[in-house]
Amino acid sequence: MGVRAVIEKLICRFGIVFGLVLLCGAAQAEYVTDRLQLGVHMQPDTSDRSFAKLNSGDRVDILETNRYHALVTMSDGRKGWVKKTYLVSDKPAILRVTEVEGERDKAIAELESLTASLSDREARVGEMEAQVAAREAGAAAELAELERLRVENVSLSGRLEAYSFSVPGTLFFVAVAASLVIGCLLSWWWFDYRSRVRHGGFRVH
Repeated sequence: MGVRAVIEKLICRFGIVFGLVLLCGAAQAEYVTDRLQLGVHMQPDTSDRSFAKLNSGDRVDILETNRYHALVTMSDGRKGWVKKTYLVSDKPAILRVTEVEGERDKAIAELESLTASLSDREARVGEMEAQVAAREAGAAAELAELERLRVENVSLSGRLEAYSFSVPGTLFFVAVAASLVIGCLLSWWWFDYRSRVRHGGFRVH
């Protein structure tokens, strides 16, 4: 093959690749399909020994393709050829399952958080209800005591009005006793006075 033919072939390949880039606008993202591992090779026909392995769900960017293989860029920036059959545009099942499990775990965590928050609020509501019940019981007891004092006050007021113009029994007996003593003393004094007058000022008993 002449040099001119090689140059024309390179130009043609470059033109195809450039056209694909212009049509796509950027490198197309692909995923490794549901397979344990996919070897990455330096040769376009993957006839050499693989220098890296791609696992199911690994994301790669396609730079160039031939009939059976594709030149890809891995997440670490390295480039290599892989079998195009095992690349798919849709996310493989293992990746979707992982995402679904992540969403499930997140939903479970949110549910547990909401349940704990609800339990805490219910506990706080229970405490507040107990406090309100205790305060209501205290208020009822205070009202009962107030009513008892009011009734007692009314009773005392009635008794005070009943005895407002009367002398207490104790004071009456004290007054009677004092009157008797004073009467006895006055009688004795009067008798002594009359006796001295009768006997010329001398006391005769």
